[in-house]
Amino acid sequence: PASPHPPRTRDRMFQAIIDFFTERPFLVVALLWMVFNMFKNRKPIPSYPGKVLAIKSKEEWIDVMKECKDKGKYLLADFYADWCPPCRAMAPLYAKMSTEWDENKVCFAKLNATKVNVKKAGGGAVSAFPTIKLFSPQGEIKATVVGSRMSEIVDALKSAGITKVSSSETKKD
Repeated sequence: PASPHPPRTRDRMFQAIIDFFTERPFLVVALLWMVFNMFKNRKPIPSYPGKVLAIKSKEEWIDVMKECKDKGKYLLADFYADWCPPCRAMAPLYAKMSTEWDENKVCFAKLNATKVNVKKAGGGAVSAFPTIKLFSPQGEIKATVVGSRMSEIVDALKSAGITKVSSSETKKD
């Protein structure tokens, strides 16, 4: 197919790109460093001690939603992405939080929303990472927190009538 640019324009564009890179070697190295680190950090977010169910498929999501409904529990779900720095920073805090709230009233779950699409299975849409959603025992979305705003997550749990367990109960685990 013919190029939309005449040969001389293409040559000038190519030369401009070469000039850009030769005149700004530090910028080029910095860009390459950023791209390298972006791909290096694609390792899965590690699991941290806590009571968080790691959901790896749409079927597991459906099972967890049904289990919570059957037990009359809320479900707090963390929709994350491995490449997301705020998701990585929030993971240990979310795991710790799972040990601090009444497990008879709420289940904690996490799923990599770039690998597991649960939108059609009642999970709703996710437009940014991390996204935390609180589902009622009936499966309705009661609260959505976008970003690692822990205080808003705590407020959502409290507004649903979910209480923290006492520190002596937490130490038993």
